[in-house]
Amino acid sequence: MARPLGRHQLTALSALARLNGGTWSTDSAWRLHTVAYTVRVLNTLVERGYATRTSASARYAITEQGLNRLGWFTCGSCTRLTRDPVIEQPSASWRQVRCSWCTAPEQAPPAGESEAGGMRLPAAPARRVPA
Repeated sequence: MARPLGRHQLTALSALARLNGGTWSTDSAWRLHTVAYTVRVLNTLVERGYATRTSASARYAITEQGLNRLGWFTCGSCTRLTRDPVIEQPSASWRQVRCSWCTAPEQAPPAGESEAGGMRLPAAPARRVPA
């Protein structure tokens, strides 16, 4: 069983999700104590699969697994981020996460949809986490 995330790891993961569109580099405004310590903590998140690191630019980005660890899930139908997913699992090998808007069409549509036509505007990027 994997060890739970520490306080600084959770802080860095949360900041990575909320700030700079889900990315961090050495010129970002936020850090934990020092840049070197922040890199060290982010490298532990990369090892666990919660973040990725591009070697060319030394930029870290949160992964889908990292968002899931924080309680955010991406809807399989509309790509919105949701904290209250409806997880449909008809078989052991297949699972679909859907948001409450996609499972209850009789409710009022969220912002970006017309009531009559049902046309959707382009969804927000999957890596942005609302505050």
